[in-house]
Amino acid sequence: MRYKYLFVLVFLFSCTSVSVSNYEKASFNAKGFAYIYSVSDYENKIINKRMNNYLPKIAHNKIRRGALLKITNPHNGKNIILKNSYKVNYPDFYKILLTKNISTQLELNENFPYVEVEELKKNKSFIAKEAEMFDEEKQLEVKAPVEKVKINNISKAVNKKSVKQPEFVIILGNFYSLDSAKLLKKRVKNDSELLRNRKITILKKNKHNFEVFLGPYNTIKMIKNDYIALRQINFDEVDVKIYE
Repeated sequence: MRYKYLFVLVFLFSCTSVSVSNYEKASFNAKGFAYIYSVSDYENKIINKRMNNYLPKIAHNKIRRGALLKITNPHNGKNIILKNSYKVNYPDFYKILLTKNISTQLELNENFPYVEVEELKKNKSFIAKEAEMFDEEKQLEVKAPVEKVKINNISKAVNKKSVKQPEFVIILGNFYSLDSAKLLKKRVKNDSELLRNRKITILKKNKHNFEVFLGPYNTIKMIKNDYIALRQINFDEVDVKIYE
């Protein structure tokens, strides 16, 4: 299981161009890699649902069908809001399954398709305004006849001269006390032979906020191997974060 505070902490998230007044954040929030659908995955029974890569479709293995999800590319600020199309089985390492259409629109790096996934709930005031958006959404439906899609780009001018190779860390937990963070670090090294020699860092973010993470990593394969090792010692739903 993933370790969390026993205390209630409030975190501030970066704003997007989606009006906060339109949506309320629901309980689900995760950061990690997206699984980009391919027909071969369905044919090889890695994915148990056939999808159309030309349509903007998403699927989550735990969130109910029809739930509103916001998928953000943290590298450029682009995000998309649409309904969860299916409840589909896919490799547990990934945070969401999405079609090539969405990957292209969000300009995901196919080698590192890193995303943030949030479940959203509509405010009542926003539901009343949806009727006014009907004509605009009809134009979107020419490209996406099944879904109502909203794309946002909050990124400023991007310097495309050089793209630094991204690095990532696996977040093991956040703790109120340093002693608790040290206990987790010790437990991981004792319980997993594979992770025994891995670098585990305790980062003091403030007086009562200690973050424990594995890494950094520069390949998805390495992250996936250690993620599987964590699952074997009963960690669940660990997040992957960009290493800064």
